[in-house]
Amino acid sequence: MKRVLLTLLMSVLVTYIQAQDRTVSGKVTDETGQPLPQVTVFLKGTTTGTPTDVDGNYRISVRAGGVLIFRFIGYVTQETEIGSRNVVNIQMVPETIDAGEVVVTAVGIEANKAALGYSIENVNPEELVSAKETNLVNALSSKVAGVTVVSSSGSPGASVNIRIRGNTSINGSNSPLFVIDGIPIDNSSLGNTTGGVDNANRAIDINPNDIAAMTVLKGPAATALYGIRAANGAIIITTKNGEKGAPRIRFSTSVAMDEINTFPELQKEYAQGRPLRKNKVFVPAWRGPETFEGFSWGPKIAELEFDGDTKYLFDSRGKLVPKGKGNGTPAQAYDPTDFFRKGYTTDNNVSVDGGTENLKYFF
Repeated sequence: MKRVLLTLLMSVLVTYIQAQDRTVSGKVTDETGQPLPQVTVFLKGTTTGTPTDVDGNYRISVRAGGVLIFRFIGYVTQETEIGSRNVVNIQMVPETIDAGEVVVTAVGIEANKAALGYSIENVNPEELVSAKETNLVNALSSKVAGVTVVSSSGSPGASVNIRIRGNTSINGSNSPLFVIDGIPIDNSSLGNTTGGVDNANRAIDINPNDIAAMTVLKGPAATALYGIRAANGAIIITTKNGEKGAPRIRFSTSVAMDEINTFPELQKEYAQGRPLRKNKVFVPAWRGPETFEGFSWGPKIAELEFDGDTKYLFDSRGKLVPKGKGNGTPAQAYDPTDFFRKGYTTDNNVSVDGGTENLKYFF
């Protein structure tokens, strides 16, 4: 009886061991049926693993009910239950690589952003429109890393300076090159002197509603594509084109109101002007707007009066002269709050596009 029980116990033990540990083999191929070498094959939940040989074959010790994992760069990781099989063949499936963000680099040439070896960034055209800025450059503020936008003044239509990764030159230009549909434009700033007028740079002519794509090129990449003019980077703009189909009419409008809320502290004791030499002595002299001088080192306002020249362009009361040489009307400091009014901006945009296979239009 003891011998029978011992025999049964040994049979169960051998069966248990065989159920726990056995060898599974197989072949791993690619999507075309060619063998894949160096595919990692391992048992899930363990550190047991082996690579496939040059013919894609493998052998591995496994346990019943285990799961094999097949992993290879560029292919989808696969898991399969072993079950009672001794041979497990696998055909790997290539990973679907996301095309990623498509960017325009030069003269309408598109490229996959992830495949480029230099820094480049896209700007969503909808963000430019929603910014509701008069100058397109202002709309780029805080939307692109490494790009700084500074308005030269607060006056309407004033020029706006844009820098990519800071300044690089002391005397030369630090502005990036603007390229619209492959054509470079001049966006330099003019004016902004004390007695002159701050002229808007030409980026103000670009309508954000007409932009289909905007790409910012940074660093040496821009120079390689556009030459020395793009040494400070480049902003590539692609405008909208017509699409095949019936005519489509798009209309948008917006209204903005501006009102000045603060003023800097102003002195009201001395008039505009500067010291002039008279009889070897420098005497404070009034200098009018026609001199294009913005100095406030003239004589005291209390010591001046108007001369009554009604033809004087800058004041109907005439020029300022020392007391006793005018018409007796005392000079007075201007109140800047009387100069400013509420500003209203109405922006209407209408576009019509459509076309056929051979002809497309966008107005």
